[in-house]
Amino acid sequence: MSRQAQAERERQARVILGESEKQIAASFAEAAQAYRDNPTALHLRAMNVLFEGLKEKGVLIIVPSSAVETMNLGGLMGMASMTGTLQTLLAGGQPPAPPQEG
Repeated sequence: MSRQAQAERERQARVILGESEKQIAASFAEAAQAYRDNPTALHLRAMNVLFEGLKEKGVLIIVPSSAVETMNLGGLMGMASMTGTLQTLLAGGQPPAPPQEG
């Protein structure tokens, strides 16, 4: 009897999980339609996802180079790095060491 009840709970949990997956897929499909007709909105969403991830301290985000190119983040990240270095120097700190070749 106990095993039967446990099996029923597990079955019900799988049904709920499957329904949730279907709802999530439908939401993604709807979002894809909205972004298909509005590349600027997709661009802003992608930048927002990166921003939200970078807000967390100690987070490493790997971004495909094609995404970096389409978002023009190469120049943006370079500017952000220069700004950080400038702030360090203005505060009396030492500039970061240049990368080692080899």
